[in-house]
Amino acid sequence: METVAVPRPVVSALRQASVTGTATELIDRFRTTGRDGVARPPDAFGEVLAWLWQDDANAAVIHIAELMKQLRERHPLAHTVAPPVGFGELLDGVRDCLPVGFEQADLLISYTRTALGDFYGGQPG
Repeated sequence: METVAVPRPVVSALRQASVTGTATELIDRFRTTGRDGVARPPDAFGEVLAWLWQDDANAAVIHIAELMKQLRERHPLAHTVAPPVGFGELLDGVRDCLPVGFEQADLLISYTRTALGDFYGGQPG
């Protein structure tokens, strides 16, 4: 993969756009086609997440937390999703959107579950 230097403020803006756009896409999908127990973000979210994980595991966890917060509270249509998106539902979807060949998916998910479980419920589902 080719790398490019990106100023930190631009990285922050791209991350925020990733979270907001992903929340919008998921909420729209829930409203139009329903839910199947897995809140699978688009592949682009998985690409950003894998890149963050390689650079800073805590930044990856925060990225997931920001998406969870959008899905439950901050997005203008979050209140239309009932019941609210479950932590396990999102983590299962995150696992599925990570790039093929990303070998640290289990570690990323377990680390996230441990780091955020007290806030969003550490149990699967």
